[in-house]
Amino acid sequence: MLIRLCLAVFAAVCASSAQTVVVFDSERVFESFGSVSDARELLEAEIEALQAHADSLQAEVDAIEDDLARTLMMSPERRREREALLETKKRELEQFVAATFGPGGTIERRNEELVTPLVAAINEAVRNLSLENDYDLVLDAAGGFVVFADETLDITDLVIQELSSAGGGSAQSR
Repeated sequence: MLIRLCLAVFAAVCASSAQTVVVFDSERVFESFGSVSDARELLEAEIEALQAHADSLQAEVDAIEDDLARTLMMSPERRREREALLETKKRELEQFVAATFGPGGTIERRNEELVTPLVAAINEAVRNLSLENDYDLVLDAAGGFVVFADETLDITDLVIQELSSAGGGSAQSR
């Protein structure tokens, strides 16, 4: 309902005055730059290292559980110690997983650190093109809200060129 209302308002504004509306595909822009690939590779390497640590914590928990299950002749005091250690290791694992992979965790924050400058560069390129060419409205086709746009309205290649000339990353050939 809200989308229909926004589209109706947009249509009314466009009908009342001549507006220049263009679209670009931010996903294609992202894919065109090596700096995005570099950021993804860096993040994936960091995720692998963090996952390896989580796996080692899980292996410790599993080993203690196996030890408790196999050892029937354990003294009650030793059993309590092992059970307490098991609970401590489980909490440590849960806290690590939540702090690392959960909402607002290390991975999410690191992704934002790597992506935010790239998004800012793209937004600046779009803003510069809009000011230079008197575009009144620029829509991102990657968001799924643009159902149809004539190819002549697509400025994705211009955004990529603007980023290349501004030093926003090395464009990959497409």
